[in-house]
Amino acid sequence: MSAPVRLVPLGGLGEIGLNALVIEAGDERILVDCGLMFAQDHHPGVDYLIPDLSYLGSPGRLRAVLLTHGHEDHIGGLPHLLRRHRVPVYGTAMTLGLVRERLAEHAPTTTSLLQSVAPGAWVEAGPFRAQFIRITHSTAGACALGIEVHGRRIVHTGDFKLDPTPVDAMPTDEAALARWGDGGVDLLCCDSTNAHRPGPTPSERLVGEALHRLLPDVEGRAWVATFASNVHRVQQVIEASRAVGRRVTLLGRAMVRTTRIARSLGHLRPAPGDLVPEPRSRGMPRDSLTVVLTGSQAEPGSALWRVTRGLEPHHRILPGDHVFLSSRLIPGNERAIYRQIDRCIRLGARVHYEEVSEIHVSGHASAADARRVVELTRPRCVLPVHGELRHLQALVDRARGLGYPPHRCFRAENGVVVRLDDQGIRPDGTVPTGRLYVEAGTEGDVADGALADRRRLGRAGLVLAVAAVDPAGALVWGPRVELRGVVPDDQASREAREAEEELARVVRREAPEAPSAEDWETLFTVALRRHFRRRGNRRPVVVATVAEV
Repeated sequence: MSAPVRLVPLGGLGEIGLNALVIEAGDERILVDCGLMFAQDHHPGVDYLIPDLSYLGSPGRLRAVLLTHGHEDHIGGLPHLLRRHRVPVYGTAMTLGLVRERLAEHAPTTTSLLQSVAPGAWVEAGPFRAQFIRITHSTAGACALGIEVHGRRIVHTGDFKLDPTPVDAMPTDEAALARWGDGGVDLLCCDSTNAHRPGPTPSERLVGEALHRLLPDVEGRAWVATFASNVHRVQQVIEASRAVGRRVTLLGRAMVRTTRIARSLGHLRPAPGDLVPEPRSRGMPRDSLTVVLTGSQAEPGSALWRVTRGLEPHHRILPGDHVFLSSRLIPGNERAIYRQIDRCIRLGARVHYEEVSEIHVSGHASAADARRVVELTRPRCVLPVHGELRHLQALVDRARGLGYPPHRCFRAENGVVVRLDDQGIRPDGTVPTGRLYVEAGTEGDVADGALADRRRLGRAGLVLAVAAVDPAGALVWGPRVELRGVVPDDQASREAREAEEELARVVRREAPEAPSAEDWETLFTVALRRHFRRRGNRRPVVVATVAEV
């Protein structure tokens, strides 16, 4: 009889982001991933959120961090963890390349903790042994994990799909998964994000085929917005552009940084002359250039967001251009994305996006992919991970159809301790979990939003913008700006006038579209944050209120 093992999800179960799963045996622990979640509009002044890792306690019990891949929702919380727990961090070269950039910015003294692991290799941390197993996903260097501890064997898929024809010709190592199945798997922790979708997830190569069909019809400039981490997507854009005589330039800091890392590791292989530095691209004929840039989710401040607002003086969308939004519409971002699409159309471009064109495929396992991994590993128990509740429940339902009873598969959420023993898996109490704001590198407790606001107000002050619009969205009064605690009183009037002048420029730019009151509030908030960051890197709380009259 083997000793029981406990799994404690601190983030990522019941949400997209904040992935952090503790696996513990006795007093020894490892952590699988340590991610972040980007702040939403209801997190004023916050850069991003991280999971509350206080459950890990004092340094000494955590033996290692194992990283499945380099997406921010799996690595973004590491700088904050490593400041307290100086433990080895294991991942593939691509994953750690992305981690190293983040640590160099936020926790440079911790980069020595990074330990590169090739797919197929094993690592040891206290009583834990883990094998990294190559798997396909929407970024390079992704791995599943096979973990052994105290006679228990656990397979954690990470984020994955089973792509039979990956761009890098490195498919999922199904033989390794099958060998784990042959040796007996007690628990499969399986990505559930697309478990509600029937069939297999399509191959990434379908995007390349679509681009090869569509690019010959582009008369002007081609703009392809995608996630910077999807280097296989970037590779296919380069190849499709080469086929029609176009060169490629990159726009957006994250895009430039990630492609640099991918090229150095051989995950991105442009031919000589395929890529042109952005400054040299400015005078090129429009029909000879493809711009690959960030901003597929209409994120304020991203490259495409700036281009569509005339904030990139050397790059403008003109009639005859085609814009490709080569990513999914992430829930919650739909309205902003549709407004960005409309803005591109108003500028004269033809826009291709997931709903009308085959320019995106998911990186997550659909039902058939999940079933295949179950067949390969033949686990005694299945635990859905990575997803909102509806995704987790969909995988539970799929497992029920394969004959898994409740004591061998159930839906856990953040903070629910899962006990794995000879009888199967079951809930074993709860632990406190939560989220922490991160603002300019400083963590704060977000369990009490009012307290967090008071702390920020006391530290950075308040900027209040007020305006009024008619039912059609046209501005009829304001905007007026007031400052409290941002600058000394004798400077407040002058600073408020300059902020109003900045908003007046926003009004002149945006007025032809007559946005709604809610959209005006977002535009004013973004503009004021940028304005005060430029003026002494101030980060006050910005509240914009636009009333409809």
